[in-house]
Amino acid sequence: AATSDSPLRPLGFRLSRPMSAMVARLLFVLAVAVARASGQHPFPPLRSEEGRRLAAPALQEAASALGFKLEAVHTLGLHETGSWAHSRRLVEQGAASGPADGGRRLYSGTTRRDFVRLLLQLNVVAYTISDPYLEDVLKPVVEAGDSMYGPSVKTYAEEVAKEAADFAAQWAEVRNEGNVTVAEGRLGLDAAALDSVGVHALEFSAPAVGRLLVFRGSFSSGDFDNIKAWISGFIVKKGTAMLKNQWVTVGGLPWTEKLQGQKNSISLVPSESVFSTGSWWYYSSFHTQILDLAKKSGMDPAKVAETGYWEFTKAITESVRTSLAAGEKLTMSGHSQGGARAALASMYLEKKYNEKHDTVTFAAVGGLCFSRDLDYTSGNMLADVDPYTMHDQVTEYVHPLDVYGHFDYDVGKVCSYGTTGLAESKARQYCEEVFGYTAAQLMVAGTVPGTSDLANAFARCRYNTHAVLEMSARLMNDTFLLEDGTTDGGCSTMSAIPKGDAKCPSEVWNTADGCDDELSCKSCAISTSAAGLACEWCAGDGVCRSIATTWYKSCNTSWVKGSQCGGEVDFASPVAHFSMAIIGCSVLSMLPHLY
Repeated sequence: AATSDSPLRPLGFRLSRPMSAMVARLLFVLAVAVARASGQHPFPPLRSEEGRRLAAPALQEAASALGFKLEAVHTLGLHETGSWAHSRRLVEQGAASGPADGGRRLYSGTTRRDFVRLLLQLNVVAYTISDPYLEDVLKPVVEAGDSMYGPSVKTYAEEVAKEAADFAAQWAEVRNEGNVTVAEGRLGLDAAALDSVGVHALEFSAPAVGRLLVFRGSFSSGDFDNIKAWISGFIVKKGTAMLKNQWVTVGGLPWTEKLQGQKNSISLVPSESVFSTGSWWYYSSFHTQILDLAKKSGMDPAKVAETGYWEFTKAITESVRTSLAAGEKLTMSGHSQGGARAALASMYLEKKYNEKHDTVTFAAVGGLCFSRDLDYTSGNMLADVDPYTMHDQVTEYVHPLDVYGHFDYDVGKVCSYGTTGLAESKARQYCEEVFGYTAAQLMVAGTVPGTSDLANAFARCRYNTHAVLEMSARLMNDTFLLEDGTTDGGCSTMSAIPKGDAKCPSEVWNTADGCDDELSCKSCAISTSAAGLACEWCAGDGVCRSIATTWYKSCNTSWVKGSQCGGEVDFASPVAHFSMAIIGCSVLSMLPHLY
């Protein structure tokens, strides 16, 4: 596109990108029609591929002098097979002087913390627009002076305006630091809109960092449907145990009377069944949509039927990798569902090409379990990734009380931030309203009668722990994100999960949160079996079991009770245990599938 002062204008040129594109398409269609109508020169098929990046400073200088910015060079010719061969080669930016850089300063960070913050900014703008929570969610927050932008924000309208301005400012900053384009993997798909289906990702480049591939998190209707095949089983079978572990072990917070009351609350709605059935119904409709999308974009429908968005993710990843210049660095990133997608892409390149690319994720859904066995299909990702080992090139940043960020297990190193002052924090204040409930209860809140208050409370918890703008604000604080990229809560890598390990959901239909699912001594101490019996912990084996079985099951160390786990309050007295056991046994006699 020519600038307003382009030297072409005095020559009578008037450039219009939409018009020139439309004319080009019309001429192409006309040429094809004429060639085919003649019967003598049938139009050959077209092969299109992404070429390696091109360093062309002379071309950049020439384009700059004419008021243009050169983004890519396209070549078209006849291949030896008789088909048209089209190649698109992106041009290295930043090498030319003059107007091509538009006065930008480009990225010049020097520390790991600077780089993490750049990636987080890209994750913010990958969402395309600012999308604030509804007024019913945020009005009580801002009126209490608890806006992420400080107590001066007092109305919902001010909060929305602040978020929009924040988003716009981060877009401007990102554009100033490098080149940003949509990475669509030559699929020709536009997945940016709220009602779209497909994988949306951004590609960023700057001389100091090379190429950055950033996958957007859950935003569109297609995103929310795709993730159901990833974590529905984990939510139903392991999610509640993870919530307890987050609160008492990761967060180091006491299990209060309030949380115990929420844990013991009786719901007349079978939340696990409602959630599982609803997820299956939505995914069935989504399944039809992505099969149509696969056909339109030239993907293998059979593979897409098994793994959903994964085939599209691989295509985007391969396209970016292929276009790297020699020696150019590739970093991948993503937030929430996009973080899991980035981690999987990193695992994919490691397995296929034996390449380890730096990968940084934020509040990501883990991938160690769902990649082995997807819900609602018979598929898995085992041909492309290895979930039986840990991947040290992947680093995850997550808040201790982020519910979504702890579903499934992360594939690499986990850095927990926001632990400083957590006990007195807004995150603890708002999340205490929802922890104690089962994971399935939180998932169906707002969709069944009488649960709107819980749905709003859950959204307020996410506003303080999972929302990408909130993460951006918090990780701009040097207290939480240290100069070397570590965090106030520290960074660690869990042990790999072997094949068949009970940490991952099994095919057994189990909706009861019992002793066997607990992940630490502290969470074991506040749990009971489905029959209402107390749990005990074996530190040597790292397992939690009901007292009905610990008297005969072996333990490498010894079975310990809750009082020995570090001061947790045991709210269930022996009498309560006995009463709950009687009730539990009656339930078990009617529902033999529970344990």
